[in-house]
Amino acid sequence: MINTLNKKIAFFCDMDGTLLNHDKTISQENLDAIAEFTRQGNLFVVSTGRVIQAMRRYVDAMQLNGPCILCNGGQIYDCGRGEVAWSKDLDYDKALAMVNELTSRFPSACAEVCRPDGIYDYNFNEYERHHWQIAGFTATVCERAEDIPRGNWSKILFAMPHEDIEPFAEYAETLEFFPYADFVTSGTNFHEMLPRGCSKGSALKKLVEIYGLDDYVTVAMGDYINDMEMLRAADIAVCPANSHEDVKGMCDIVTEEDCEHGAVTRALRTVCSMTQG
Repeated sequence: MINTLNKKIAFFCDMDGTLLNHDKTISQENLDAIAEFTRQGNLFVVSTGRVIQAMRRYVDAMQLNGPCILCNGGQIYDCGRGEVAWSKDLDYDKALAMVNELTSRFPSACAEVCRPDGIYDYNFNEYERHHWQIAGFTATVCERAEDIPRGNWSKILFAMPHEDIEPFAEYAETLEFFPYADFVTSGTNFHEMLPRGCSKGSALKKLVEIYGLDDYVTVAMGDYINDMEMLRAADIAVCPANSHEDVKGMCDIVTEEDCEHGAVTRALRTVCSMTQG
């Protein structure tokens, strides 16, 4: 076990299924706990698949002025400066070819392309419309993938029926350009394409490097498969009671509370108590 006494904490926290209630809001209990945690000199870092356009309301609610991890690890955004601190983009030509091939083979899938200037949808469907509603954003709908602006594609989220996720993922592995990207299932109806080597875990390490947090204890909290690399990368791994069973099996701490009942509040208090002499 690492020595945590009298050390500051960098707490990397997933959003959906961890920090957010099922109605996609942050409880006052969690907001108060985050405020107290940061007042003690610690750093609270949101780590999410969202892009900044879908994160602004949460950044404002939590009054964050430090870094956060976006695009499932493809981007580090500095909330205080209002700018991207680091990013890694998909190869445009290869990503475009993958989008066209995958949506041709799976016409049930919508490709949501995330860029710093906005979000663009090709092959729009009801699953993507629902994503707009639950995540609180809208996108520019394009008739062709080629109509999406070139370059700076941070990630691509494919929204589709749940039963198509597994065959979609298996088919993607057979394509010529598959080795140039990483894929991860991030929700019941979502399978994401990320720049090769990007994950919440790699972004955690990059953020520690950029912001000089080597002396901090790193704690990661998440509930789903796309959080596992982040949980492995942290000094201490935590998950809420509603987590995927594979996630529970790898964590140091599993809270008794779920995301609806203050799991993050419990986790923050627990790790803070570990640093007090």
